[in-house]
Amino acid sequence: MRRREGRLPPRDPKGGRPSQELAARLGVHILDIALEQLITHGGDRASMEVIARAANVSKRTLYSRFGSKVDLLYAVIDHGFARIAKPVTRPTAKGSPREQLLSAAKKMLNAALKPETIGHETLIYWAIEHYPRAGTRARADNHAGIQIFRRILDDAAERGELIVQDPEFLSSLLFDALVVGPRHRILRRRTLANTPAAKNEYLEKTLEIVLAGACPPSS
Repeated sequence: MRRREGRLPPRDPKGGRPSQELAARLGVHILDIALEQLITHGGDRASMEVIARAANVSKRTLYSRFGSKVDLLYAVIDHGFARIAKPVTRPTAKGSPREQLLSAAKKMLNAALKPETIGHETLIYWAIEHYPRAGTRARADNHAGIQIFRRILDDAAERGELIVQDPEFLSSLLFDALVVGPRHRILRRRTLANTPAAKNEYLEKTLEIVLAGACPPSS
């Protein structure tokens, strides 16, 4: 299996200080492993000892870097968001506002359907039940997606391509209609096929309806 970026080779049995490169990558390595362990075993069973053993580091290293399991959990949630958001936050496709919104929606929906994202979401629900502060991190994830739509709308309005009376509300509506809604239909209601053709048709129809009230200004 190909090692992910940030993964470390096995620790040298002879001991000694790690190289500067390995030391710089250690934090990402720990967070990658901790995320996998917490998703696989759940928050209750993935103890600091289990995570340290899987990451091939000492418990002392974990506590020196993160302080407590709760702090590690918060760092893992943030790290998971960053990994999920990486392909989504790349520059959107060129073209009309509709084409840009559609491209961004496809990226977000596909990212939201990945097993890693679903596992990360399950971890967040567990964290919220035990540590209410985790809820702010879940809202931050949605906020990032909404802001992508907001930037596209603001740019289109500035260029005179759309009239948007309430861009904040419309951005939130787009996120619900183009990401949350179809994801729920695919995973829960099972009324939408998880195929490129079915998702594309759904997104195009939905976007057409939502943008009907944001018409270009008349000349």
